[in-house]
Amino acid sequence: MKRTGFARKVYAPARAPLVPIPREMAERISYGTARLSVAVPKAEPVQHQGYMRAVRGLACYRCGKPPRSQFCHADEGKGAGIKSDCRLGWPGCAQCHHDIGTARVLPKQERREWEAQAGHATREQINRLRLWPARLPQWSEE
Repeated sequence: MKRTGFARKVYAPARAPLVPIPREMAERISYGTARLSVAVPKAEPVQHQGYMRAVRGLACYRCGKPPRSQFCHADEGKGAGIKSDCRLGWPGCAQCHHDIGTARVLPKQERREWEAQAGHATREQINRLRLWPARLPQWSEE
């Protein structure tokens, strides 16, 4: 770049810094038909090591590969840094865990239905084998 005796133009930022609006003022602003969203506290999902250990002792739900399986959390109810309740999980070998959870071989709705069925069958099997941990409440199917 060629040097000159002229100073470069300095452009002002296009926007002023953002300042939070007090909640009372935000509630008075009309956004058309949209409403202000309100934070809803998430239910604390249960993560019981005894139950997850029992599930890992089962064969893979998808392909039947014998134990030791991985514990696969269901996608329903997951969020950033939040796992779903362990009572919704199912046993899976590494390949099936990858296929269902990461590779997304099933569309979202089918995957959710499949995982609900897998979780239900896993809970029934754990109960039938009498492996359900004594201090873990049963899952309500409602």
